[in-house]
Amino acid sequence: MKTSVTKLEKRISAAETAQKNYESEREKLLLQNRNNNSQVRHMGSDEQKAMSAFRCTHVKDLINVNTADPRFQHVPMHYKGLVRQLKEDVDISRLIQQVVHGEAKDTDRISKVKGMLTGNAYGREVLAPRLKAFGSTVVGAGDEWVPTLVSAQYIEEFELERKVSGRFKQVTMPSSPFDLPVQRNVTVARRQVESCDPADNVAAANFGTSKITLEAEKLVEHMCLPEELNEDSAPQILALARTEVVEAQERAVESAILNGDTAVTHQDADVTSASDARTAWDGLRKLAIANSANGSLIDFAAAAITLAKTRSMRAAMGKFGVAVSDLVWVTSPNTYLQMLALPEVTTVDQFGPQATILQGALAALDGIPIIISEFQREDLDANAVNTAPSDAFKTLTLVNHKRFIWGVRRPIRVRAVQDPTPPGDRWILASWWRGDFQGHAQSATEVSVVQGRNIL
Repeated sequence: MKTSVTKLEKRISAAETAQKNYESEREKLLLQNRNNNSQVRHMGSDEQKAMSAFRCTHVKDLINVNTADPRFQHVPMHYKGLVRQLKEDVDISRLIQQVVHGEAKDTDRISKVKGMLTGNAYGREVLAPRLKAFGSTVVGAGDEWVPTLVSAQYIEEFELERKVSGRFKQVTMPSSPFDLPVQRNVTVARRQVESCDPADNVAAANFGTSKITLEAEKLVEHMCLPEELNEDSAPQILALARTEVVEAQERAVESAILNGDTAVTHQDADVTSASDARTAWDGLRKLAIANSANGSLIDFAAAAITLAKTRSMRAAMGKFGVAVSDLVWVTSPNTYLQMLALPEVTTVDQFGPQATILQGALAALDGIPIIISEFQREDLDANAVNTAPSDAFKTLTLVNHKRFIWGVRRPIRVRAVQDPTPPGDRWILASWWRGDFQGHAQSATEVSVVQGRNIL
């Protein structure tokens, strides 16, 4: 009996040992599998896919890429966003080292900042992990991979978010002024009689040509940053300041495209400063008003928007209002709400599954895309200009965007410089941009922008 018990205990002990060995091997296999999966995920991560999409093998090459380049139109916006976020983190960490820790300031060029990866919390906790996600093995100071002119090369990508100006064709201005030749009109074939008499020959014809002259205007924005910024708050403050000076350019350009007027006395009574961006060029509203004799101003008679009136705007454009793919509505927030309430788009029986009662939004009217801009004014008089603070009429713009050109001589540049003047204990974060907005001259034969006025 005792022998049997001993044998049973040995068998139980052996079974327990086998179970432990099994569990140990199982844990090793699971760990190996997790590591393999992690490597696969890393090699197939979005960051690695972004590197591949932009044809880069190293993060320093990726920093140099301009994601707005037409060569990369096929690259998904998500990958472009990852690259731009990487570049923004680089810029913020650089600014922290310069403003808070006194590293080399930017003078004639963008300075290299050696401590941007290890000298501040943002670099260590945000930038370094992001670099690692892109496969970078850099552990040094960072100046071996950060291009000398990184800021000047990628800031222009922030212009991708433009709402109004982004609808127009953009050209790079190799000089200022820059003449862009355009075709003014076309020819029509004529009837030829059967004859050998030279007198019966039909005279040759040439199509009309013209040009659009772009002259770069310079816009600037800047703000002061105190030297006493503490490191805990520096990332948030610098990120906010950097975004603000970039978006200030976007706001100025959009406002000028809609409300610009180059006359000595601006069309709007509340624009009185020569430095106001709305004096840079003639905007869409100004062009429509100037061409009013040819039907480019449609009176809504102090009433709300109706579909009939919007179609009158389109009819006034003639041949320039035919192709919906060439057109865009620009509306203010309140005018957009009126469009939402149009009976023709509200109910399912009228507008189908895209009815605003179901969607709560309206992306297009008569197939024409709608852009909502805060700079489409809602404080104008019946003639579509601002004359007094009490003005409360709204406007609606319909434009053929293919008839206007958006010229860029210098993309948005951002730079942080130390103030050399007393008290001098501060930094200035500034942005600059140079460009122009022009289109075909409006006339009886060119009505490519129409303004709806006197909207209640």
